[in-house]
Amino acid sequence: MLGKIAVWRHLVLAAVVVALAVLGFTGLIGGGRYPERFDAKLVIVRPDGEDGVRITEVVDEDFGSNDRHGYERVIRNDFGVPTDIVASSPDANADVHVIPGFSDTTIRLGDPDATIDGQHRYVLSYTLPDARMSTGELALDIIGTIETLETGTFTVEVAGMDLQGPTCNVGAFGASGGCTLERDGDVFRAVISPLRPGQGITIGGAVVSRDPTAQVGDLPPLPVRRDVDNRWVGFVLLGGGALAALLVFFVIRRVGSNEVAAGGAADAAFAEGAPGPVTMVPDDRLAAYATTEFVPPQGLLPWHGNVLLREEIGPESISAWFSGLIAREVLILDDSRTPATMKPGPKFATADPQTQSLLSPLLGAGPVTLGRYNAGFAALWNRLRGLQASDIAAAGWWRRRPPGRSSGGSATMVARLFAAIVVLAVFAGGGILRSNMLGSPAVAIAVGIAVVTLLAMALYWYLLRSRSALGSGLAIRTESFRRFLHASEGQHVDWAWQHGLLREYSAWAVALGAADAWRNAIAASHVPPTAVYVGSNPLVVYSMMSSLASTHTAPSSSGSGGGGGFSGGSVGGGGGGGSSGSW
Repeated sequence: MLGKIAVWRHLVLAAVVVALAVLGFTGLIGGGRYPERFDAKLVIVRPDGEDGVRITEVVDEDFGSNDRHGYERVIRNDFGVPTDIVASSPDANADVHVIPGFSDTTIRLGDPDATIDGQHRYVLSYTLPDARMSTGELALDIIGTIETLETGTFTVEVAGMDLQGPTCNVGAFGASGGCTLERDGDVFRAVISPLRPGQGITIGGAVVSRDPTAQVGDLPPLPVRRDVDNRWVGFVLLGGGALAALLVFFVIRRVGSNEVAAGGAADAAFAEGAPGPVTMVPDDRLAAYATTEFVPPQGLLPWHGNVLLREEIGPESISAWFSGLIAREVLILDDSRTPATMKPGPKFATADPQTQSLLSPLLGAGPVTLGRYNAGFAALWNRLRGLQASDIAAAGWWRRRPPGRSSGGSATMVARLFAAIVVLAVFAGGGILRSNMLGSPAVAIAVGIAVVTLLAMALYWYLLRSRSALGSGLAIRTESFRRFLHASEGQHVDWAWQHGLLREYSAWAVALGAADAWRNAIAASHVPPTAVYVGSNPLVVYSMMSSLASTHTAPSSSGSGGGGGFSGGSVGGGGGGGSSGSW
């Protein structure tokens, strides 16, 4: 139909705009870029048995914008393999998974089949059974120097021990000092804020006395949670995407407006291409000039009409070329047996030299069987595509971007665009996606609007084709004849048969997308059955579109921290330690 913009184009674009807005509302994109870190850690050390220490870690971990299973702790085995491991969490799965190793033990908390993000608390307790407490010296690595995440506030408490000469060391391996382990009532406490990646903590001192009955006090309150409102990102993506889509549509629509001869509908329809006043009319308003015509535009072939209305050269226009030849009895499409065949008609010899030169190599060896691949037919099909493009370009019916050689029109262009986006996303896996750049509101909004803009350009690019006044006039008259075919009744078929136009009109019905309506009108006519079969033979092209496609389309082929001499005098000089993070 002339000037009709397929609704699916608008729906696809609207669906993408809404989908991007939903991603923004939910924070899946544009929700902020939050790195992974520890908000706070509290490590409580107590005596346990003759030589062991019981350690309780209160870990407030912020997974940021990353998907993680949970907290991971790697502990060196130089003070013995950790035992009596228990864990809990008020807001996350804290199932314990222990992975033993020769030099260290890995403890993972969480669900291997689920991921979480954001801020969560874990409480992990375990015993280091061979911390050498019987020697009277405490030399304990609280965390090793291969820590990769920053900790906002790291607190160490020693309970149930009276220490003489307590030491606290923080920094790179071998560093001394940097923190103080001070008595605070019944405990010794050190606070490091912040503990940066690559810094370790080692505490030490002479153990004067031990109290294995010492208990852990109340846990500190949860850190303040982020309050992120992503609604504004969703609203911006919704409004900005809609605005971008509308802007692209109206700009392309205006630039692609058609020349129409000034005056009334008759002046517009029968413009002969002579210089004269014109007005610019967009595609969707061109059909308003059409009426109802009982005859096709003089001098045009059915495939011309197909291109004038659809503005594409492809399977439909080439099928219309064949139906036109069948109407003139240059070809016969025999569907009385399966499979159907195509062969020369009684008027093959009267065809123009170009048509004969195109068909003779294909039909010279006999009828062509339809429904299975034929290399000769495929070659003819591709050559016709190029010839039609050349003829249309030379006709002067378009003043800008005449329909050319296209394998699938705008739908294929949209598919290719989506494929390009997918490929880009895959290759950007180490960039935009993996670095979570889409978490940035600015980047998410810019990328979202860019995607909508590119998609709108792909969907509406065909509107840039601009007809000349002559082309607009022919398109209007073709549309007027299409309306006649679409609204035809039996009496109209009777008239066409009486005037020897039944075959021609059948070919035009195939070309203009009115084959079903014309077939129904034939069924309601008084045309004799034998004449119906002969006169409607061009309609067979419409019913055998899939067979033609099969004939011209080829089938497809088929880590751990430092240990050492157990001296609490420097970082890495004790036992235990290790590292922490997520998995």
